[in-house]
Amino acid sequence: MTWPEDTLRPTAAPTPRKAPNLAVGYLLSVLLPGAGFTYIGLVGWHVGWIGILIALNVLGAVLAGVTSLPLFTLLPVLGWAAQLVQFGQAYARREAQNFRPDLENGVKIGLIAGHAVLNSIAVFGIVAAVILPNLLGARERANGAAEQAAAKSAYVQVMVAQVDGTLRDGPCPLEDVMGGEQIESCTVTDAASEEPQVTVTFKNGHMVQLP
Repeated sequence: MTWPEDTLRPTAAPTPRKAPNLAVGYLLSVLLPGAGFTYIGLVGWHVGWIGILIALNVLGAVLAGVTSLPLFTLLPVLGWAAQLVQFGQAYARREAQNFRPDLENGVKIGLIAGHAVLNSIAVFGIVAAVILPNLLGARERANGAAEQAAAKSAYVQVMVAQVDGTLRDGPCPLEDVMGGEQIESCTVTDAASEEPQVTVTFKNGHMVQLP
């Protein structure tokens, strides 16, 4: 007598998968918070932690601004530490399951690389938002200082012409003015007074009046 079970071939044991390196997973979680979860096949937690950390950054910034307590700025740091702790626990559970089911390596690499690219863009945007206004401000201050120096140099030439008795209302004498190449026009009024008025207009449209 033959039982139906006797006709079935024994199922081969699944080939054990090579376990993801725990140190690499932690490194990914440190550099790209959440990426370690994709490395061990848990994409949902990767996306989830990205959202959680963004929310904690926004919440921390808002609470710190409202309450003036810098302590709230530590919320993202606490979240970052929490995802490391959860990663260790998730790794242990996945190890007990022989990391099955799992993602293809190409999918993992693509998702982690995409996170790295987005992270780089975000960092670049933040750096640009902080640095560019400072650079533009420094440039404006430098241009302003140069214009003030040119205007004062023009005023000195006006005063020299007044001492010589050659000053008249109208265009300023600009022959020896330092930075004169920046000046579009220079006009003298009240030339006969003790303090003649000088209006200097620069090529960028800025205007300086002295004294």
